[in-house]
Amino acid sequence: MFRWASLLVGALSVVEGILILSNPGYYDYDTLNDRLVLVVEGAALLAFLVALSGLHARLATAYGRAGTAGFIATFVGIALAGAGHIVAVPFFDFLDTGGMVYPLFALKQGILLFGGLVYVAGAILLSAGYLLLCGAAARTGGLPIWCALALVAGLAGLWLGNAAGWIFFGLAWAFVAYALPPEK
Repeated sequence: MFRWASLLVGALSVVEGILILSNPGYYDYDTLNDRLVLVVEGAALLAFLVALSGLHARLATAYGRAGTAGFIATFVGIALAGAGHIVAVPFFDFLDTGGMVYPLFALKQGILLFGGLVYVAGAILLSAGYLLLCGAAARTGGLPIWCALALVAGLAGLWLGNAAGWIFFGLAWAFVAYALPPEK
């Protein structure tokens, strides 16, 4: 399950990045491609939840409480960010700057939309949990260090750039799918 879910995360994330590159103004949601971006992103997030759960199932006994806390924080963060993303379409339309950093600019400017706040809280929780999870998995040998670094670099890509970030995030998960031994 983990390998297939990770490959699906990788594929959907790369497709998401390509769709965004092909239509930079996709936050208008007035064309089929705009809506397709939202659907593919939602599917990528759902696949990410499954892959993350599969990774947790494989490593839970190895990485202990720190990894488990990271898993829970990441899982809840994804759910909040996904819900906030869907609720906050007007918020994102207002701030079409790319990357996950742009909601922080809106908060700095005093735009306190509920969906934006939920999204930001989810993104921060997801990031903190993800770093904890990857660190615990690498420390205990559950993941090779290069895999943990690739996953963290993929997350950093999402923070720094929308299209390229999705592509890099997807490639990181695809590499991890092949790096871990097959499930028994």
